[in-house]
Formats: sequence, structure tokens, C-alpha cells
Amino acid sequence: MATGIRKVVLLGALAWVTVRASAQQIIPPYLHCVSVNNNGDIRLDWGVPGNACGPFQAYYIFRSNNINGPYSIVATILNQFQTSYVDPVGNGGNTTYFYYMESDFNCPGGTVLQSDTLDNLDPVTPIINYVTVSADQAVINWQPGTSPETFGYIIYRFLNGFNNPIDTVYGAGVTTYVDAASTPSLDTMSYTLAAIDSCINTGLINESPQHTILLEDTVIRCSQSIILNWSRYDRWQKGVEKYDLFISVNGAPPVLYQTYTVNTLRDTISGFNDGDELCMTIVAKEKNSAFLSTSNEVCVTLNVVQAANDLYVRGVSVIAANTVEVKYSVDPLADLKTFTIERSVDSISFTALATFSPPDLSVVNVFLDTTAQTSQSSYYYRLITLDSCNVHDTSSLGRTMLLQGYAFSDLTYYISWNPSQMDYGKVINYEIYRDDGNGFNFLTSLNAATLNYEEGNLTETATPCYYVVAVDSMIFPNGVKDTIHSRSNEICLNQPSQIYMPNAFAPLGKNNVFTPILNMEGVKSFSFLIFNRWGEQIFFSENPSQGWDGKFKGVYVQQGAYAYVVDVIDDSGKHIQAKGTVMVIR
Repeated sequence: MATGIRKVVLLGALAWVTVRASAQQIIPPYLHCVSVNNNGDIRLDWGVPGNACGPFQAYYIFRSNNINGPYSIVATILNQFQTSYVDPVGNGGNTTYFYYMESDFNCPGGTVLQSDTLDNLDPVTPIINYVTVSADQAVINWQPGTSPETFGYIIYRFLNGFNNPIDTVYGAGVTTYVDAASTPSLDTMSYTLAAIDSCINTGLINESPQHTILLEDTVIRCSQSIILNWSRYDRWQKGVEKYDLFISVNGAPPVLYQTYTVNTLRDTISGFNDGDELCMTIVAKEKNSAFLSTSNEVCVTLNVVQAANDLYVRGVSVIAANTVEVKYSVDPLADLKTFTIERSVDSISFTALATFSPPDLSVVNVFLDTTAQTSQSSYYYRLITLDSCNVHDTSSLGRTMLLQGYAFSDLTYYISWNPSQMDYGKVINYEIYRDDGNGFNFLTSLNAATLNYEEGNLTETATPCYYVVAVDSMIFPNGVKDTIHSRSNEICLNQPSQIYMPNAFAPLGKNNVFTPILNMEGVKSFSFLIFNRWGEQIFFSENPSQGWDGKFKGVYVQQGAYAYVVDVIDDSGKHIQAKGTVMVIR
């Protein structure tokens, strides 16, 4: 066998060999193919070498039945420009012969080189590594041909049971072909190949064509999901180890989303948003190998019905008498038809207050309930949404605070309230505000476990008003954090309606008028009567500011006890009466 460093230039039927070699090397012909004629004889074709060291004398053709020899000369070619020879063996169709050639130039001391050793067999069928998809074009990759006569490859597309040649690539070391006319996003593309020698003799076609993986998708709008189906990759000798699904979201680099077993060719994926740009590929891996086959890339801009994710009540406050402000938010991508606000006093049975079209979902929205009896009840609020698939979603709950209180006759005041209840919220503290007639001012802050407050030492004429603010720390499931302030109703506490009567007075002294002291809000009617010991009425007044001066018919009465009766109806319609005696001191 012989080796050499050659560059082959094909010119029609002749092949000239230009060789860069050291001095005194006798370059052999370029033996580029050995083929079998129909009669069994063997034809050799070569290219004429270039030798400048001396005149041409002959080419020698050597033959053996074994690649390792021994070899013997079967022909001597005396024409320097002859490029072929037929060896009349007659049995080349069923017997393997090996050939190489030498040149004989008159170059004293020159080293004789041998050509490549070729046999009369067709080039060995190349092994396909994989067929894949790259840049929406099918790609076939194979192992280099093992036959020394391999000169190139014929690429076939396997279609409808037939191998259809689509191209020829030259160069034994070429191992990849890109089919620019392929449509791997529309159909599975199958390929095979065969090796050729320099005489375009074709070896056997690889009978195990391999094909691209076709990935297809179906978007299910109402379930916000995508059904993926892909074809099986089944021609690897070692078999498929697994399938990997890679997904790129909105232009980000693809990431591994899921790995599947060899028998899984379908999946339903979800968890993406309406409007997301997804690009997906399936990658098959051969067992115990690094070979991969990538499917076509499926890209889709999701047009799904976005559910009402992140549907939360964000605050409930009594902002005026019988008016509740309900704040709420929802995923701005939600594909909604209607909103309904519902109210309940027990969180079980709800009543719809209003149904309306979706507002601007990019902000926290507000609904005003002007039908609430805020001084009588605490209310639960929630939202119900209806999407374009007629699916309902329910929000979190929020509950108002009902503030109640009482004014005791000893001039102390007591208020209490129900706990602030906000789903996903935790009460930090309660803030108490009071108005003594000059506007509300912050009074004190109480911990989350305290639901009442009492105070005293206010003036007799004070009618304090109160409201409570719950400060809640919110952590919603979507990760949003917020601090909200929920306000209760306002209450004003009047002291119980009472009549205070002195037990003595001195008409001629310092306290010289006997007058009832009224502790009440408003007087609708008033009567004040004084009687002597014999039951005779000696004084009468319907004016709350008019007292008895101790006279009867213009004359001061005698010292002693006198009976009185005071009848009052206050603004609320309550009747209050005071009876007793007063000591007149002279």
C-alpha cells in the first residue's frame, strides 16, 4: 500500500496530479477508482502525475487478492498519458481484488511512492448518525466513508416508499448536508445516502433512512393550555433514550421544560400568559451516545382566555355614613366579560350589588356601596368574574368593621369593634380617632388582639365621636405586598338622658333659684311643678331655663320640704321624669 500528499484537478476525462514533495520522490498516478465491467473485467482509472526529475518510462499496476499482499505486477503502461486500464480477470463481480500503482521515471536515487490501494468493490455504505432540523431546514449527518475509493455521496429523500436523489456532495470527509428545499415544519422529512467513487460508481444505499421529528401544537383557549404532539424518532440502532422539551418565552434563551420517556409523544402544557411568545422544540437523544435530533421549532403567540388570576379584595372602608369603599385588583391580562360585586352579613349567603364591564385592570379599582347600613352591621365583600369562556372566578374576602359604643352616666365612654378580616392579611394594630367637636384626631394605637377601648374624665357636655382604623399587612399569593388601612363607621356617644335636681336651696341666699339640670340632647317638651305640704301646686313652668325662686303669689314660702315633679321628653322621644322633695332654707 502507498500514501502520498496529492491535490486532484479533474479536467474532462483526465486527472492531473500536482504534488508538493521532497526532491527525488517519484510520484505515482492518482488511482481514483476501480470498477467492474459487465463482463467481469476490472477497469482502473487514474490521473497522470507530474514528475520533473527525469523522463517517463512506465506505470506499473500491482494486484493482490488480499489487502496485505503479496502484490504482483499485472500490467505495465508505457504511455505516460494513458489514464485507464482493463484487467481481464473475468470474475470481478464475485472476487475481490486490490490494486495500487507506481510510476517509473528516470530519476536515479529517487524514492518510488505508491498510490492508494483500491479494491473493485463499490464504496461501503455510510452510516447515518442522525437527521435533525436547524434554522427550519433538514440536516443529515453521517460517518465518513470507510472505503478508500469514496469520493462523495449521493443524498436521497425517502418519499412514498422511494429513494429520490436530490443532490451529490463531493469529498470523502464531508459528513453533513443541509436540504435547503426541505419543509420540516410541515411534514416529517426522511433521508438516506450512498457513497460514490471518482468514477461515480455508486455503493449500496443505506436502507435505514432517518427522519426529522415533526412537532405540532394545538392551543386550547379556554383551558389556557397547549397540546403538543411529535413524531417518533425510531431509526437509531441503539434506540432513543429520552425526549426533551425546550421552551423559549418572549425571546429568552430556551430552557428545559420537561423530559419524556421514549414512548411519550404527546403532552399538554400550561402556566403561560395570554400574549406570551413561546418557541418550542423537542430534542431526541440516542442511548449511550451524544447524538441528538432536534425537531422543527414551533413558535406561537398565545391567544388564550386568561383566567382571573390574582383576583383580590384590597381593602374595605366605611368612608361616609352608609357608604363602603371596596378596593380590588385582578391580573391585568385577564380576559373578562363582567365583574359582579357581592355582599354578605355572614360570609355564607351573598347578595349581588352590581354587575359591570371590566374597568382598567392595570390599577387598583374602587367600588362604592351606598346601600350599606354601616352603623348596624358589618359586611363581607367579594367579586365574581366571568371570562369569555363563561367560567366564573371568585376573589378573596374582605370584611368591614362595625364600631359600637356606650356612654355611661359616670362620664366614661366605651367602644368595641369586630376584628378586621382581610384574606391574605394580618392585623398590625388598631388606631383610635376621636372628635370632641373640633375635628378628628389620633387618640391611641392598640395591638391586634385588643377589640375595645374605654376612657373617662371628659366634660359633662362632651359628646365624643369615634372611628377605628385597622392597619393590615397584606402578602398576596402572587408575591405582591401591601399595607392597607381599613376604616370603621363613626359613632357619637351621648351621655344617658338624665335630670339632676338639687336637694336644697336658699331663696334669700347664694343659690336662690331651684332649677332642674338636664343632661340630654334636645328637649321636645318640658314641665316643672312644685307642691306644698298640702298638695297645692305653687309653681309651674314649661321653660327648661326657668327655675323656682321660692315664692308663691309673690311671697317667699316658709322653710320646709316641698315636692317637685319634672317631666321631659328628649329629641329621641324618650320620656324622663324626676320626682322628689327640695328643702327650702330661710
